[in-house]
Formats: sequence, C-alpha cells, structure tokens
Amino acid sequence: MKELKYSEILKANNLLKKQQDGQKPYLVKVLSNITCNQMGATLSYHLLQQGVNASIAFGNYDNIVQDSFQTGDLNLVIIHYELLNVVGKTDCYVEDLSENQIEEIASSLEGELGMILNNLSSIPCVLFDSFTAKTLSISPLRNNKIENLAERLNQFVRENKAKNTYLIDMDAIISKIGESSSYDKKLYLLSKTLYTIDFWKEYTYAVSPVLLKVTGKAKKAIIFDCDNTLWKGILGEDGFKGIDMSVQSKIGSIYHEVQNMAVWLSKHGVLIGLCSKNNPDDVAEVIEKHPDMALKNDNIVVCEVNWNDKASNLQVIAEELNIGVDSLVFVDDSDFEINLIREQLPQVVCMQVPTAIFDYPNQLAEIINTYFYFSDSKADMDKTNQYKQQAKRNQSKRQFGDIESYLKSLEMEVTFHVDDATEIERVAQLTQKTNQLNLCTNRYTDAQIEDIKGNTNQSYITLSVKDKFGDSGLTGVAIVSFDEGKGKINDFLMSCRVMGRNIEFVFMDYIIDYLKNKGCDTVAAQYIPTMKNKPVSDFYDKTGFVIVGESEVIKNYSIYTNEYRKKSFNYIKVN
Repeated sequence: MKELKYSEILKANNLLKKQQDGQKPYLVKVLSNITCNQMGATLSYHLLQQGVNASIAFGNYDNIVQDSFQTGDLNLVIIHYELLNVVGKTDCYVEDLSENQIEEIASSLEGELGMILNNLSSIPCVLFDSFTAKTLSISPLRNNKIENLAERLNQFVRENKAKNTYLIDMDAIISKIGESSSYDKKLYLLSKTLYTIDFWKEYTYAVSPVLLKVTGKAKKAIIFDCDNTLWKGILGEDGFKGIDMSVQSKIGSIYHEVQNMAVWLSKHGVLIGLCSKNNPDDVAEVIEKHPDMALKNDNIVVCEVNWNDKASNLQVIAEELNIGVDSLVFVDDSDFEINLIREQLPQVVCMQVPTAIFDYPNQLAEIINTYFYFSDSKADMDKTNQYKQQAKRNQSKRQFGDIESYLKSLEMEVTFHVDDATEIERVAQLTQKTNQLNLCTNRYTDAQIEDIKGNTNQSYITLSVKDKFGDSGLTGVAIVSFDEGKGKINDFLMSCRVMGRNIEFVFMDYIIDYLKNKGCDTVAAQYIPTMKNKPVSDFYDKTGFVIVGESEVIKNYSIYTNEYRKKSFNYIKVN
C-alpha cells in the first residue's frame, strides 16, 4: 500500500470489494472533529486485502458525542479528537491561553470523553486516537501547557476506557514519518482535512495488529529460510565455520539480532519454523552446536529442511501445524523463492531480506508489528511447547495400526468450566483465532465475553484438554443462550490442536446436559460456512441435530434434548 497513490487505493478497493460480495460486512464507523476520509480508504484497502469485507462510514463532522449514542450493530468504532480543532476555536494564540482557559477546555473535554467511553463500552472494538500537541506550533524548549493538556486527556482515557478500547499513540506515528509528511495546515484551513495520505497509510499499519486480531486474520507463524537469512553465507559452500552470525561481527551481528527477534517471538505465542533447501543434518548441527546460534530447537516448532520446492514445503508446514497457509509469514533472501511463493501461495505474506542488510531487523520488525498481535497470556507463552507436544503425538500416531488404538493410548482428560471469570481473555482470544473447527466464526472481545458472564440467559462453556504428552490448556468454547425452555448454541469452536480426537462429541454431550439442566426442551444451532470451516460442515448432522432451514449462507438446526444420544468414548476421562 505504501507505494500506491490515493486514487490507486480507491480503484483497488472497488475491485477488492467485488471479490467480497456475499460475505458478511465488517461494519466500521469513524467519529471525528476533523475530516478523515482518506483514513477510510487506507483501512478498507488493508482489511479487504486480508479478506475482511470492510464497510466504513463516517459520523457527522465534529459531532462525536451525539454520534456515540447511535452505534447500532457496529463491529468497530474509531474516535479521532483533534486538539488543534479544539484549541483553535479560542480567540487567542495557543501559547497565550491562561490556566483557567486550559482548565475549562480540559474539564469540558473530560465530560465529553466520559460520555463517549460509556456509550461505546459495549462495542466489540474501539480505537481511540490519542490527543497530540504536535499539530500545534509550540516551542520544544519549554514545558508547554498544551502538551500537558494532551497528556492529561490521554490519561483520562487510559483510566476510564473499557477493555474493548485501544489507545493509539498518534505521536509515535507522526514521529515515524515526520511532521512535514504527516499533516498539511493549508489543506486543514481549506477543508478541515489535516492529515496526509502518507500519514493514514502509516496509521493503518500501526493499528493493523488490533484489526487483524479482532477479525481473526492475525498471522500465527513466521517461517525462515536459513542461508543468508538466519546467518550470512551458504552452509553447503562455506561450511559450519564459514557462516557468520556472530554478535562480534559487523554483518554477523545483524543476523544474530534477527535470531534474537525470533527467539522473543517464540516466547510470545508466534510459531517459528524453518523452510530451507539444505542438507537437514548440516542445519541440525548448526542449530545444536554452533556457538553463535541464538535460535535453538526449543524455539523452533517445525522444520522442513530438504531439497523440495519451498511452496510445497510451506503447504506441508501449514498442514503439520494444522493452520491455513494464510496464517504464515515467510522470510527468504532469494527473489526467485519469494516470487515463487507470491505466485503459488499468494495468501502467504512474504518478506525478502533487503540488499541493504543493515535495514533487515527494521523491516522484519515492521512485518511483525503489522501482522502479529501479542499478549502476555500464559496460553500464548506456552504455545511453542504445546505445538512440540503435538509433534510428539503425531510421531506416536504412526506407531498404531488404527486411530482408535492411538486415541486410547493418549490417556486424554477433559475439564469443563462455565462462566469462569479467569478465562475471559483466553475465551475471547480463541474466538478471534479459531477458523477451522468453528461453526459460526463470530469474533468476540474481552468486553463482550464479560457481558455474557453478566447475562442471566447466556453462558460461555470452556473445554480444557490434557493427555500423556502435556496440557493443551483451554482449547474449546461454546456460547449458549437459554430462555423459556428453548436453548441455542450461538457458537461452538475448538482449537485445531485437538481436532480429530472425538473430544468435540464429548464437548457436545456436556453442552446438551447443561442446557437440559437449564430447562431446555429444544436446542437450536447454526452452521455458517466459510472458506476454512468446510471440514466441520456436517458436525451437527453427526451429533443428531436435524436441519430445519437451509440457504447458501446458513444451515439452521434443532434437536429435542430428550432425543439427543451421547456417543461413548470411554478413553476420554471427563472432569
């Protein structure tokens, strides 16, 4: 997007929009006290590129408080309060504002902010652009009252926002591309359009991790080539001692920094893999024995080192991790390999190691900060170990002649919880990331899950799984409602890590028992097809539900609870 002109972005959006026809729209509304139309174009482009049918509308100019009362079924609201347009309404020079005038502005805005934040507390996601004093001409040589005002207002937002609200650091974005590239005072005077298209492009990249997280499009794995990608040199030609990734070397230290970035990613829920044309034993020796190698086997989840083409290897990696190829980021130094992947697997985000090697870590950081969302949750921190445990399960599976014998050998245990407050963050996270075994693919935020917990006619039920290889943690969620004898499964989803073990049927047994105990005689459910959940298109049929209505975009099911028949899997222990 960075290289595209505004007119080219608009043209591309029209083409991309046609490709999303028939998909459920993702509704976004921008509330601002300046003109921000170019923001809508860049956000639309980025979301449409990721397969999200974005529909972006704008509130009335400088009418943020009133518009915040009318949000309807929006998925995302963006609030942009420009301090320049607030202070500019006073009748004196900005640096000549008295303390009383500053206090009056602050108190008035805090009152408005309180109403806005309260009105938007039930919206799935809110982006609140921080107040900035950079667009005002003030001296950097003294402590400025306008900067203090901006920080006071930002602190008010931090202290009063709900969990659904993200405060976006406008100063950081402006600093990244420079003030002269960020805004145009002349255009602001003519049309109240302050920020440039270059600024809104950078803004879109900055908020991308949140957007991809809440739409279920965040990337899950980053796959590295080895030669001239993780180290300088070609292992097959330069040998074990000839490759360079030493922190003591000018060039090698750059590759060492990249490896350390990969190590950090592995500790924060990103899956790290290798895809390299090399002798596998030679690469294994480097990983295990090279004194300068920072990235170790403990950090690497999957390794396809062979002489096959890399497009095929990336497909194998996706299958082994049980994720879509569109969840991958691939890093390689070869323009041939990068172009091959872009042609054969356009869903994969590719990054070519730059010729100006000193810029390698910065470009990698930009990719990471655009496509990955990080949290410090224990589930994310344990992800590398969980996928390594899955690899052991796959190895064990090959030793058995039939699937039932293998499943019995796992010594599986499942645990169910209902409306557990300690699980809210993980529940929301699972709805945002799970695509394959997900019957409706609705995305929820922490705030929405909290609302369900506080609703007497709704519950979220969680499933946790462990076996002899380790604890997979919370890997399943059902969101149900119940009222006057009628129950409904609004959402049913499970992590790809536990697919194919019959756990989904044990989970359904528990859900039906739960709703039956709530007095439900019937239970309704839905299957909404997507490109990724086709493998579970007949799940409700397999569990005894009957189709009561069907179209191209939805299947409606129902079952009488007294007619539901449990499946017997005595090798799964239920806690």
